[in-house]
Amino acid sequence: MAIGITTNTVQTDGSTVSKGTNITGFSGPVVYDKGITDAAAVRVLKQQFGDGYEMRIRDGINNVQRKFSLTFNNRTKADVDNLHQFFTTLAGVDTCQLTIPYDGSETAIIVVIEEFGRALTSDNYYTLSATAKEVFEP
Repeated sequence: MAIGITTNTVQTDGSTVSKGTNITGFSGPVVYDKGITDAAAVRVLKQQFGDGYEMRIRDGINNVQRKFSLTFNNRTKADVDNLHQFFTTLAGVDTCQLTIPYDGSETAIIVVIEEFGRALTSDNYYTLSATAKEVFEP
């Protein structure tokens, strides 16, 4: 396993592929820049009672959901275009695989790319940023 983004089941052209396949146009996982952020959102059901008492319970089995902010700085226009097209094909519905370093090893997480955008940083180099939300699938 290598750190970066790979496919889960959908490729850039919309075809079905095996989990962990490289994204079209790349010879390996697309490695994000150092300094990704990992923020957790906790889903809790609450009931407030008139006397100030509050009851709380976890909302679902996987009630802690993580979001990752990823950046791909100073990449060639072709690389950013390929990655942008891949995210566009996923359309926030289909998933991809994000591998991150965790406790001295690497962990693969299934994510949806909720937001993404690119910026022209110089004549031939672009920057792409994306937000990846962890999802739980059977």
